[in-house]
Amino acid sequence: MVNTEKIKHVFFDLDRTLWDYDSNVREALFDLFDLYLFDRVTSDAETFHRSFLFENGRLWEDYTANKIDKEYLRKNRFLFTIRRLGLTDVELALRLEEEYMRITPAKTNLLPGVHETLTDLAQRYELHILTNGFEDAQQFKLRNSGIRAYFSEVVTSDNAKATKPNKAIFDFSERTVKSLAHECVLVGDDLRADVEGALNAGWQAIHFHPNSDGKGVKSLPELLMYL
Repeated sequence: MVNTEKIKHVFFDLDRTLWDYDSNVREALFDLFDLYLFDRVTSDAETFHRSFLFENGRLWEDYTANKIDKEYLRKNRFLFTIRRLGLTDVELALRLEEEYMRITPAKTNLLPGVHETLTDLAQRYELHILTNGFEDAQQFKLRNSGIRAYFSEVVTSDNAKATKPNKAIFDFSERTVKSLAHECVLVGDDLRADVEGALNAGWQAIHFHPNSDGKGVKSLPELLMYL
């Protein structure tokens, strides 16, 4: 799967690859529902959760395609979400966004095997993060979940001024860690942004896909078979 002969730098995506995005976001949204929506809508917390995932996912697709900017995404994802529940309160939507960005990065659920896998790989490679997430939130997640020390560099779409799969963010990463493309491999869950983006930039890639019945690495400890 990976030719490790010249690999010096292993980059990891963060959300859904190391940090358990699904569990952490679900917990945060249920917290927000109880605090701000419980007595204002007839829908339940699960409906709020599903609605957010739909609207946030749609906006993130536009963001990674450079159709919208970060400010538009953060201003509108909760507004669009609560509209699906019958609310049009712009001030409430902004409060939900503010609280979401405060609560969610503080969640600490990691995917199984994170510490063991990173400890092993750090003995043989230089480790980094390469994420489309926002700088402040991603840095806080790394620190709060206790894994920041594993990584030499953290490259985000904010500091790179580009998003995966755009080649520009991979070029920026190479300059940041002073490497060549053939010395880098990216481990990530998104086939287009992570795998195709890395391969198009001349990197190697490993698709982390724990829920797949087909190709892809299904657990973090399984990475050690390939790296």
